[in-house]
Amino acid sequence: MSKLLEGIELWLRKVVGPLLVGVWLCAEGAAEEGWWLPFRLVPVLLGMAALWHSAKEAWKLLRSKESTKAQLDRLEAEAGRDQN
Repeated sequence: MSKLLEGIELWLRKVVGPLLVGVWLCAEGAAEEGWWLPFRLVPVLLGMAALWHSAKEAWKLLRSKESTKAQLDRLEAEAGRDQN
């Protein structure tokens, strides 16, 4: 059961988070009708970039031969290095 939870946590961190941010940015840019066009395009383009990043991460997770535990440990080590 813990392996399943580790897999879910990894997908939430690497795929679902950027996916939701991308959808939100695209929707925000498309919904603001009173904004000048370039100001509407910037969030849409940023959202599309986040969606692309999410798709790339999903592909990497699907094609990876590394275990979920090893990937999570590497992610947490990188986060610890960034805080110091």
